[in-house]
Amino acid sequence: MTADRYREPAELPFEGGYPTAETTRALDEELFFQRATQVYLWALPAMNMYAMCKSLGELSGTGYNVMSVFEKRLKPNTLITTPNSDVIYGLAFADLSRTGPLVIEAPPRLQALMDDFWHRPLTGPVIDGRRYLGDVGIPGPDHGEGGRYLLVPEGHEEQVDTRDHYVYTSRTNGVFVFVRGFFTSVKDLSPGVDSVESITIRPLRGEAVPMVFPHVSDVPANALFPVDGTYFDLLEEFVQKERVDAVDPYMHGMLAALGIAKGKPFRPTARQRELLDLAARTGRRMAKNIAAGRDGADKAHTDVDAKAHMFINHYSISTGMITSIVGMGAKYGNAYKDADGDHLRGEHVYRIDLPPDPPASLFWSVTVYDADTAGGVDAPGQVYPSLNGMNDLDRNDDGSITLYVGPEPPEGAKNWLRSVPGRGWFSLFRFYGPTREFFEHEYKPGDFHKVEGAR
Repeated sequence: MTADRYREPAELPFEGGYPTAETTRALDEELFFQRATQVYLWALPAMNMYAMCKSLGELSGTGYNVMSVFEKRLKPNTLITTPNSDVIYGLAFADLSRTGPLVIEAPPRLQALMDDFWHRPLTGPVIDGRRYLGDVGIPGPDHGEGGRYLLVPEGHEEQVDTRDHYVYTSRTNGVFVFVRGFFTSVKDLSPGVDSVESITIRPLRGEAVPMVFPHVSDVPANALFPVDGTYFDLLEEFVQKERVDAVDPYMHGMLAALGIAKGKPFRPTARQRELLDLAARTGRRMAKNIAAGRDGADKAHTDVDAKAHMFINHYSISTGMITSIVGMGAKYGNAYKDADGDHLRGEHVYRIDLPPDPPASLFWSVTVYDADTAGGVDAPGQVYPSLNGMNDLDRNDDGSITLYVGPEPPEGAKNWLRSVPGRGWFSLFRFYGPTREFFEHEYKPGDFHKVEGAR
């Protein structure tokens, strides 16, 4: 793209200090497009969440008592941004405006989190000087011993006895409950499934509906947000259903300038529809470009690049995901480029060496994701796009592990993940229960190196 694209609006004619009719039309459209592009990026956290809620609701049914369970681990037939294929997922969505406060009975050894529908962790209690944000179970205030959690909407005035509950507050009506179940053998997933299905969610007041746990591992689903102008229709639907968020009134003004406002009809003209479609496709490419290799910004303010990267390719946030306490939560690392600085491509074969003893007390894994969808790489004959420490892997004499990613494995290679020629991919490393070696930077995975002579 040349500088002329940006120079054109800057040089539109004014006469005597006033715009001509053509200048007004052109600048109004340019402003509409630019606002829509920024709204697309800003609303990614909510649209990522709301798209999952709608898709899984259509798949499994709706209600606080419905938790979709990926009982055979999550496979590439489910399109969710960077899902973990090495645990058992349980995903549930509740609406506090319909149910009132909810009680979650968490069994022992559970690992879960709760976010509102802007992807903000629910605000929990302060215990021993530590504020809990979103976490339930092992990283939460019950520390894996099991406990009772009370979810209330912000501004809830009813007096409740909090002595027997950990109270968490949501700034939206919608609440996302995300449960992970662990297993110790890839041949027996039942401990993880049993753990997920031991959770109970019920209203604080009134009769509870029994929990249901639809099994959905083998059911195809697209839980991604739109990549075109219909993104703004989804956003308008979300705005009408949710309470007006008090945070960021300027961006809500940007929404209103596009015609999206609580209690008002959304009626873009045909031309505005064209501009919204262009803005969505542009905004998505901007976010993907950021994710493909941009550095973060100064943390004294909102890191807008990090936010775009997070919600174009990932989802869910809690303290346990970012804490720096040995043995607590999980740590992540990603790779978009190889050792030569080139983006990872499905037509090449790559090798990566992992030193002995990955720093994870629960488990570690390496997963490959499609660069476009951020879902697991869907390659012929490959059930899961990941390898983990529970797999039967070949180890080198020193205990290190060599992994390969490519359309075909090098001769004799056992530790191999299949990629798809013509499609880019990226990798995510997970260390659950990170050990001291992780935090003291004593463990460093290798880089992805192209295998010479391989396709």
